[in-house]
Amino acid sequence: MAGWSRDKRLRVEQAFYVFLNRCYIYSKDTGYTCLGERLYDGQRRFITLVFDCLERDIHKIFVLKSRQLGLSTIARAMTIFLLGIFDGLKGAVVFDTDQNKVETRAELEVMIKALPKTLKFPGIKGNNRSGLTLKNDSKVLFMSAGTKKTKGSGVLGRSVGLAFAHLSELCSYDNEEGLEAFDNSLSDTNPDRLYIYESTARGFNRWYHMWLDAKKDPHCGCLFLGWWSKPSQVIMRDDADFLRYGVPPVSEKEADQIATVKRQYGHDVTIEQLAWVRRKMDPTAEKEGDAEPEFTGSTLRVQEQPWTEEEAFQQTGAAFFAPEKLTQQTNMHVSTKYQSYMYLTGDEFVDTEILRAPNSKMVQLKVWEPPVTTGGIYVISCDPAHGENEDNDRASIQVCRCYADGLDQVAEYASTLVTTQHLAYVLASLLGWYGQGTNQVRYVLELQGGGDSVFRTLKTLRYQLENGRQPREYKDGMYDIFRNVRTFIWTRADSMAPGHNYHLKTTVANKVSFMETLRNYVQNGMLHIRSLDLIAEFNSIARQGDKIEAPDGMKDDRAMAMAFAVHCWDEKERRNLITQARTRLGERRRQNMAIADQVALFQQNQLTMFFNRQQQARMIAQRQATYQSWRGGGLTVQPQQRFGGRR
Repeated sequence: MAGWSRDKRLRVEQAFYVFLNRCYIYSKDTGYTCLGERLYDGQRRFITLVFDCLERDIHKIFVLKSRQLGLSTIARAMTIFLLGIFDGLKGAVVFDTDQNKVETRAELEVMIKALPKTLKFPGIKGNNRSGLTLKNDSKVLFMSAGTKKTKGSGVLGRSVGLAFAHLSELCSYDNEEGLEAFDNSLSDTNPDRLYIYESTARGFNRWYHMWLDAKKDPHCGCLFLGWWSKPSQVIMRDDADFLRYGVPPVSEKEADQIATVKRQYGHDVTIEQLAWVRRKMDPTAEKEGDAEPEFTGSTLRVQEQPWTEEEAFQQTGAAFFAPEKLTQQTNMHVSTKYQSYMYLTGDEFVDTEILRAPNSKMVQLKVWEPPVTTGGIYVISCDPAHGENEDNDRASIQVCRCYADGLDQVAEYASTLVTTQHLAYVLASLLGWYGQGTNQVRYVLELQGGGDSVFRTLKTLRYQLENGRQPREYKDGMYDIFRNVRTFIWTRADSMAPGHNYHLKTTVANKVSFMETLRNYVQNGMLHIRSLDLIAEFNSIARQGDKIEAPDGMKDDRAMAMAFAVHCWDEKERRNLITQARTRLGERRRQNMAIADQVALFQQNQLTMFFNRQQQARMIAQRQATYQSWRGGGLTVQPQQRFGGRR
């Protein structure tokens, strides 16, 4: 279906600006105010985006914003305007709480009643508890999604059909079931349909995932509005505060932020605006000696007034991984070039099929590096669903290649639709693939949750392999799955005795140890991360009291699986690799060496070893001769042997 014609877009857009010039609200800053006379830069950007999208047949608009930009107000004005010009249009305004719903209803009534008769706008025909009905039979419903889950959470939007919706402050919604029901109530054919989703960030929540999904969806229009999009947020040069907040030189970080805003959003941040945000972030900052003040705000302040969309989503607890280190990992190692696979599993291991994933939603296994042919050292770690964290409904496996100077993520598996039996088959296939030839593999399995069931399945499979009790023969190489796998044995760090347990059972105490070790190697760069999904989990993990975990509604299964892998490498493999000097550079040189060079090196080593053995034999013979001359308790020295044979 084609979007609005150019002519329709221009006529409706122009009419909306005429409407705004007749539309009045009660503003907290300026009192009774005409909207059209005081439009902010961010509001104009929003209006332009909406009409650009409608012209391109895009009907879902997502706006991520900072606080107090007037975006909700302009969206409400657009709600009334569109209901007024399109007869019989049915819409809804959804807020997080009943209180906000009541205030919004009152504001819409003020807007409608203040419109002059010369505008010929349809007035209110019906006004009841559920909503307002205009004289052109258009109707707007007022709903609250709720900030807590209740028995009635799933009824949002049920039994209604909507062609217009404005959902505000989605960061506070705790109603996933209701949002899904609401989404299914929206028309996908009405040519004049429009759905506006707008909110501040407020941490890594459902709105965060909605925003990321919308950015990837070509059927959605997305707009970020930072604090800089409101012209009134300035400290003018004649203000007394300008001396404190506007005069200090621009720091390197501020220069980067200013350049990023210009590059990504086309806005030039002025020194007056910079002074305003400095005061907002840290009003107490001052110069110390010859050191300039640093106007760095807390995560909560940055979250409320972000410069960029990346800065908007802040972890409100104490962030565990340094953001700059994760950015460095992303720039240096994260890669979207990988082979994508999916698993088809059956009742027996021989029924397992590994296929190329036909689309992104079917991807379970991502492979950045297939196994080397000889001599590779690998760690494969598994955190089953509901393992370390009972809220995680996703199983995750990490595959890392080990070196003396670090480890590289080479593959990652994640799925919410795998049983413990089938997860064991997936794990076995990876053990067999990366354990082929002379490669060596250790594997780590979290035994809590479904981990114990996975381990029992692996033991049964091993027994069947060793005793030939499978119903059909395996394909080539399947029998070697467990040949090079040494079961990882967890040894308590505080145990003086050699007490061992198979695999891991995570506790609050050792989880902190695992995560601290993981953070060390992320921050010093010895761990090379390829997965952007893993980086996203790291971004959400925070220290909450004595716990290190993702916030409610977020996942950390990939992160925990990687923590197990890093711990295993650090405890069980690294010392041997250091002794053998098996660094990344050394392994690359060995792999890149031509066959002729390898033969020459082998022969050279053999020759060197031969001469070394000859030298050792001569030294041994000399020592024996010297020992023989000591017989009788003394050394007999011939006169000619003294000092070169001279007396």
